[in-house]
Amino acid sequence: MQLKHFTYTILALLTSMATWAQFQLKTQVSSQSIGINQVIEVRFVMTGDGDDFKRPSFENFDVVGGPMQSVNHSWVNGRSSMEKSFSFFVQPQKKGTLTIGSASVVFEGKVYKSQTVTIEVGDAVQEQPRQQQRRRDPFAIFDEMEEELLRRRRQYQQQQLPDNFGEGIHLVAKVSKSNVYINEPITIEYGLYVGERSGFNSLNVKNMPKYENFWNHMLEEKQMQVQRAELNGKTYRYLALQKAILLPQKDGSLRIDPLEIELEEQFFTGNYDVFGTPEMGIRKKTYSSGAKTIQVKPLPLDNQPEGFTGAVGTFNFTVKANKNSVKANEPLELTVSVQGKGNLDLLNLPKPIAPTALELYDPEKINRVTKNIAVGMEGSKTEKYVIVPQYKGTYTIEPLTFSYFDTASKSYKTITSDSITIEVTDGPELPSNLPIDEKAQVVSKLEIQPLNGSIEWFNGNFITQNKSFYAWWLAPLLVLPIVFMAKNVREKKAGDVSGNKQKASNKLAKKYLSEAKKQIGNKEAFYEALERCLHNYLKARLKIETSELSNDTITELLSDSRINQEDISTFISIKTTCEMARYAQMDIQTMQNDYDLAVQLISSIDKQIKK
Repeated sequence: MQLKHFTYTILALLTSMATWAQFQLKTQVSSQSIGINQVIEVRFVMTGDGDDFKRPSFENFDVVGGPMQSVNHSWVNGRSSMEKSFSFFVQPQKKGTLTIGSASVVFEGKVYKSQTVTIEVGDAVQEQPRQQQRRRDPFAIFDEMEEELLRRRRQYQQQQLPDNFGEGIHLVAKVSKSNVYINEPITIEYGLYVGERSGFNSLNVKNMPKYENFWNHMLEEKQMQVQRAELNGKTYRYLALQKAILLPQKDGSLRIDPLEIELEEQFFTGNYDVFGTPEMGIRKKTYSSGAKTIQVKPLPLDNQPEGFTGAVGTFNFTVKANKNSVKANEPLELTVSVQGKGNLDLLNLPKPIAPTALELYDPEKINRVTKNIAVGMEGSKTEKYVIVPQYKGTYTIEPLTFSYFDTASKSYKTITSDSITIEVTDGPELPSNLPIDEKAQVVSKLEIQPLNGSIEWFNGNFITQNKSFYAWWLAPLLVLPIVFMAKNVREKKAGDVSGNKQKASNKLAKKYLSEAKKQIGNKEAFYEALERCLHNYLKARLKIETSELSNDTITELLSDSRINQEDISTFISIKTTCEMARYAQMDIQTMQNDYDLAVQLISSIDKQIKK
């Protein structure tokens, strides 16, 4: 082992000397040819202080140890360099040629990736006894001397270990609350307490909790850190293994399954080395956190507000418009937002109802929710609606009501927003004597009255002798029809509600596609923009006005437009990915692939519609 660490040190030094002028991330393995029963060390070495390290998935390998982080600073020929590494110990799951994927890290705003490494895995290797290994050692004479010294040392050994050596390892599940209401967030943390006289070499998870009857969100940390913590009045080294936010989905007594792990822990063999130090052995032992029971109360039915959708916590609610005076076909933005602490990921915001003369587009969803073991779930959930007025006039958006169950006072509370008045100052008039659905076009008709034949023109030579008089007299008659035609075209265009909606949808689709490209790397903002792009693209290309587009509706509309089945399946797949992105881990490459796929899909559908 010392020889291996020495080799790594030399490699790290040579790497830093050769590449101190340029940041690099490399993958190093202790061996590229092993047996299926052997463990190798995989190190990801960076030549600088990079951030946001992400390990590969280690497909076809079991991670039996790590990550272990180390930082080395060196000074060579008057120049300083730094090396930072993360080490993992992995064991193959099957034989054959296996690949360890790339790790990634961010340095000075740029993402770097390490190279992939191929491992040849063969049959199990039988470890040779220690004595046989020593016979092949040319310095076996020193081993024999060591064994003789050890034998003599044992004869005079007076040192005794404490009776409780090797004890003091505890796996504990800590729950923030054990008595809650339906949909009230709680947190759970599984921690490993290790006493001062205990230790272990590797950790394997044998059974993960499934959290049945709970909505759950796993809290991930960039790096595990060992801390000092107390348990039952004693000080331990503490390692948080898993953290999660749970929302109970039914009332009654709900059970949380235990976390079970297997440790290769250290124990005293009863032997001592030549210096009198106790020799330690390794044995496997299983630990369980024990099951937890949560008592969940149903939400009271008495005084439950009409329209209550299940929000539980403590919240504020606001509705705002960025403009109160616009022209026809000029968009404005309506923001509906809830802020506070509670089940933000599961609550639904009320939908505004606007007059028919105001075209209301599907909202852009913005979730800024902080999830950690200290606060649970806290932040804001916002929906931004684009409104495009079609006619001149004054319109009112009625107040919105948001109700929630307040866990502090154990009662329902309701917040009602103010009504919002929109003044449309310029545009086609909305006839007051017609129903809304018959106001698709507002066209003014102008008639040219015939000339009065009784008009007497004065006699004289001016008319007959001055030819320019005829030109000036006929010019208005020629220009007037053109003016009237242009006016009619403008009024028809302004009154073409369906056409204006399609153009607005097309603009919004382009806007959201551009926004998605800018947000690659920001998971929630990217997938929200991409979903809005696809939705508005369909509204523009298929000439539809509905705001409710289910997967069945989309499939039917695209099939009716003779879009091939592959593109329909791709569209539904991207839409589903956008909806589920908040619950999944997405890296930059995945987002880039989804963006490219959406661009190709839009291009393919365009070509088929044109045909």
